[in-house]
Amino acid sequence: MKLSDPRNAKILVSINGQLRPRSEATVSVFDSAVQGGDAVWEGLRVYDGRIAELDGHLERLQDSAKALAFADVPSSDEVRSAIFETLQANGMRDNTHIRLTLTRGEKVTSGMNPRFNRSGCTLIVLAEWKPPVYDDDGIRVITASIRRNTPQCLDSKIHHNNLLNNILASIEANVAPVSRQGRPASDTHRRQLPAGPYAQDDS
Repeated sequence: MKLSDPRNAKILVSINGQLRPRSEATVSVFDSAVQGGDAVWEGLRVYDGRIAELDGHLERLQDSAKALAFADVPSSDEVRSAIFETLQANGMRDNTHIRLTLTRGEKVTSGMNPRFNRSGCTLIVLAEWKPPVYDDDGIRVITASIRRNTPQCLDSKIHHNNLLNNILASIEANVAPVSRQGRPASDTHRRQLPAGPYAQDDS
């Protein structure tokens, strides 16, 4: 598969405030995201120098991290600064998608227990030139057989990285002549930014 935009081959990615070339943008094998998908994330879009609903995304990121009892979580202001530093370093103002990931951080040994985490969170800001995937002509969809997690299993308000049900539904859609899939519920549960070329879009 080719890159959607050749400029993405040379992007800089922010990991804990350090900008690294794409080929060097890595995390430890002991990071919680690698060990158990123990992370939260947000998807942001940049339109004409503005980030859509930035405050709402940052609030949900903080709420998700709090619900999972992450320790030493960077503040929303620190996350915002990392976002804009990354955009400015890459010269991005439009047609940009940001994958913002906050993991529980690196563990001292492999395993699921958060007690193995001693060094605080890992913050990743991955910005790519990526226009909206779908146009205004409409899309074809299917209702996938994969069910969403129920609230008894996992609070759906936590925007977490455990996305296997989404991935399985995408696999089902990939073999069908459609653009994307919908996933039914289970049977039991039917601000203004710093001076510069970027601003927040609350519309």
